[in-house]
Amino acid sequence: MLTNYHTHCFRCQHADGTVEDYVLQALKHKFDILGMSDHVPYPHHDYGFRMEMAEIWDYIYEVENAKKKYSGMIEILLGFESEYLCSQRKYYEELLNDYHVEYLVLGQHFFDYGGRFKSSFSINDSADCVTYAKSVAEGLSTGYYSLFAHPDIVGINQLPWDRNMDEMTDIIVESAVKYDIPLEVNANGIRRGIVNDELGQHYMYPHYKFWEKAAQAKAKTIISADCHSPNLLLDEDVRRARRFADAMGLNVIDVLPIGKNL
Repeated sequence: MLTNYHTHCFRCQHADGTVEDYVLQALKHKFDILGMSDHVPYPHHDYGFRMEMAEIWDYIYEVENAKKKYSGMIEILLGFESEYLCSQRKYYEELLNDYHVEYLVLGQHFFDYGGRFKSSFSINDSADCVTYAKSVAEGLSTGYYSLFAHPDIVGINQLPWDRNMDEMTDIIVESAVKYDIPLEVNANGIRRGIVNDELGQHYMYPHYKFWEKAAQAKAKTIISADCHSPNLLLDEDVRRARRFADAMGLNVIDVLPIGKNL
């Protein structure tokens, strides 16, 4: 089956294309399932690179209208990608119960760091990757999330792979297996290209050191485009992500179990 559950649109302010643009591209490639999962807005907080809170119903209506228009041709799902913040637990439950959002993707772009928020893209001490992992484990335990996106995104910081990085990986992989939540091999990381360091040539993410442990644990894995433009829904980097997963011997699934575990 051809599926993608990690899909953004113009509303996030760093992508292009409407929901319908992505649906038409998915139909062109004969996709079975398209999950829209734009970055969630937060009430009373503007974390940037996402829609305004005032747009949330416009986004929901746009997805619901596409569901009706293309019914019988493709399954379209309403989702959001969100960080896990303990202070926002009530809001996540409202999204799933009151807003009728079908699934949430955990994308931990920032995390609670001693009462402040730390970006996962600006970590310069590997010990902070353990803090990142612990925040992820707490998020996965809630039952809010159906998928954990780019679990090894901290690889973008190009830190040496040390015991803290191993501990981070163990925490995340063990939590994903425990709560039966698929981990994502993310094509956007592949789009960032190859780096060369003490480990040789590899992607910043998906980082092979992380995925070695995921393979050993037989953690469920899904391939996602993480597309911010319709033409990236099934580009060569998505195919490279699939080849990476196959080479690593990952336990790849195509269909995401969608359901609330609250």
